[in-house]
Amino acid sequence: MIIEANAKKQISVGGRGRYLIVRASSAPVYVSTDTLRPQRLQTGDRINVEQFNELFVEHHQAGEVTFDYQISDLEHKPAATDDIVIRKIIEPIQFEAHVKVDDGLKVKTILPAQMSTFDDITIQPGESVRLTSGGFRQVTIQVISDAMTKVRIGDKSTAANRGLLAMGSQSAIGSLSIDFSGEVYGYNASETTAKLTVMGVK
Repeated sequence: MIIEANAKKQISVGGRGRYLIVRASSAPVYVSTDTLRPQRLQTGDRINVEQFNELFVEHHQAGEVTFDYQISDLEHKPAATDDIVIRKIIEPIQFEAHVKVDDGLKVKTILPAQMSTFDDITIQPGESVRLTSGGFRQVTIQVISDAMTKVRIGDKSTAANRGLLAMGSQSAIGSLSIDFSGEVYGYNASETTAKLTVMGVK
């Protein structure tokens, strides 16, 4: 949504989910209710809204602010925008992997020969496209569309109401990793073109 300067937008949240998640915001915004003082939110933030029916959103900028949000029962968080994100690899690069034990979980080194990257994949609205032909133990998919899009991920039967949901854009990248050795398909459940980037690990 677009929030004009000196304007306040109303969002209906009653019964729609537990969390309001900020997918992307071009500037900090403030949400409030009749019983809640203004709370500052920015890209990646989330707030529990299950006790409210509606929220009001405003900002303190001189111009308009673009605000993309999602209401969900899942307490997930969009990819951090402060981290370095590889959008596209133009040519092969040499790298050395270092690993550490984090929270008691053993992390294995991934050799360069085990990793495969592909050209960006474009999916038109309502269409299904094969993302990988199988043979990987893990597949990571990122949604990097120009606008916010919803993509269903799964096997050949993936459709608008079937498969894992990945949602994102270039400004708020949505990422999904699955341990699966078969063919992986993506279905564009949005009204705009979806663009995906895929990486497989053998």
